Amino acid sequence: MFLLDRSKLKEGDILLTRSNKKNSKLICKITKSDFSHAILYVGESSYIHSDVDGVHSGNIQRLLIDETRFAKVVRIKDQVEIKNVINYARLQVGTSYSKISAANAYTKIFSKLDAKKQFCSRLVAKAYESAGIELVSNSDACLPQEIADSKFVYDVKDCVYKASEKEMEFALSYNPIEKQSEISNFILESARKLIGSNIQSFADITSALISDPTFDTEITKIYERSGYLNMWKYELNHNPWRYDRNLFENLPLSKTELNQQAIKELNYANSLLELYKTNLEQYFYLKEQYKLKYAEQQFSLYKQLVENALDHKFTAEAILNKT
Repeated sequence: MFLLDRSKLKEGDILLTRSNKKNSKLICKITKSDFSHAILYVGESSYIHSDVDGVHSGNIQRLLIDETRFAKVVRIKDQVEIKNVINYARLQVGTSYSKISAANAYTKIFSKLDAKKQFCSRLVAKAYESAGIELVSNSDACLPQEIADSKFVYDVKDCVYKASEKEMEFALSYNPIEKQSEISNFILESARKLIGSNIQSFADITSALISDPTFDTEITKIYERSGYLNMWKYELNHNPWRYDRNLFENLPLSKTELNQQAIKELNYANSLLELYKTNLEQYFYLKEQYKLKYAEQQFSLYKQLVENALDHKFTAEAILNKT
């Protein structure tokens, strides 16, 4: 089995893949394509894509590839605001998968009734379209191969390598992101039953409650039951060294490696801070303006996440100041 080399990837890269699974082979055969799936890399080993479980994130270290020719990485040629591309994709997390649109992408049949749902290549094309880059002629009905062949991208060479035994072990181990996806899907499915099928993303829940707060208490309880509010605890328990200078200093790394790791962690912490602070400010406004229990709940969550990110940042800075 093979993996993609994270050191060669940049935020906004598009990963095009296929596999030996029956569905992937069938898609490639019907569409006369080399690839059956499109994925957006968002940095820090994470990607966002749309599959049958909807739009969710994944870890590149768990993305096993059957053969070297079954994966390709392309990068945008022109300058583009990659943050806008990634923000679009993040806002789509939880959105339902559109089997109909995915099946009709080859024939270019598109229904406006299905416009809010996603499938893999639509998600990637729409994300770039939001930043002013039209990768394909029709983002609503496009194929992964069309993105691979787009005049706006170029190939990033030699990104696929053979996975080691240790990497294989990690790739097949317990995946907390899968649990996160299950929780997200539970929330959105519950919200759809309560409010209506027009709820496709977390942003839709917020918009619906602003328009009509009738289900404010019920939505708040759904979040409480789901486990969503405590997902951050897994990271703190799994990587305590990120938040404790002594633990960080005692990692089995050389001085040079420790410094490099600290730089990486500082950049990661700053990116999280930017994201969390934006959400914190949004929910502060919503709770003050609309007096929603839901907004109060989300504000408390992002306050905790900001505090965690600051601990992460300060720990990395302490290591850099010492080294």
